[in-house]
Amino acid sequence: MLGHTFAQVRDDRVVAVDANTGGGTLTSKIQPETPETLTSLLSGLDRVSGYLTMRGYTTRTASGLEVISADTDAGAEQRLADRSFFSDHRLGESMRLLDRHYKLAVIDPAAALAARLLPYADQLVLVVPASEEAPEAVAMTYEWLDGHGCAELRRRAVMVVNGVSRRSMTDVEQAESVARGRCRAIVRVPWEDDLAPGGAEVVDPGQLRAAGRRAYLALAGVVVAGFAAQTVRTSEEELASDPRARESVSVK
Repeated sequence: MLGHTFAQVRDDRVVAVDANTGGGTLTSKIQPETPETLTSLLSGLDRVSGYLTMRGYTTRTASGLEVISADTDAGAEQRLADRSFFSDHRLGESMRLLDRHYKLAVIDPAAALAARLLPYADQLVLVVPASEEAPEAVAMTYEWLDGHGCAELRRRAVMVVNGVSRRSMTDVEQAESVARGRCRAIVRVPWEDDLAPGGAEVVDPGQLRAAGRRAYLALAGVVVAGFAAQTVRTSEEELASDPRARESVSVK
């Protein structure tokens, strides 16, 4: 939904990479234009010579979002974890390919792939369900990130509490109390029947209720603000590391 929102409000090319497995993935909520999947793209990286070739591996949705579909067969999870197939070199090449052809890339990784993708992430969006398991899930995720050298990425992360309703408010507030002060922002997304298991076969963002559309627009704004802050911080660090730049600033 974040990818759909970006594609609707920006003129840039936006792609969502479904690198997950199992049921209920992004791929299950679109009408594919092509049989190509993430695995076939990885196999054909050397043959992608330009955007038109790249387009052969994506489905373009009504919102303008392009989707690289997940593999849904029984061996998909094993392939994602197979480093002889999905090597560090191949992973780096695929990230550079996305950078070359798209302004924004939203990636939903399987557990076997998440840790290897974190070094390429500009921002992290952590989604937890509005349920009694949410507080523990938040705590465990933050501990894992800190334990794997991703404390800075965790501090800049956005936490999304998904499926919020009146009945779940106690669980939502407990999850937020665990996250507060440990991430950059918290966004609540209300319950949507179309996005729930057994909901609409193909998700049309325009059919969401007004509260849902506002929540995803707010999430997109928070993510963009994080990009801007990161750019400013990087510029300041470069300035601080350049003696000549410091001299020019002090003179001015």
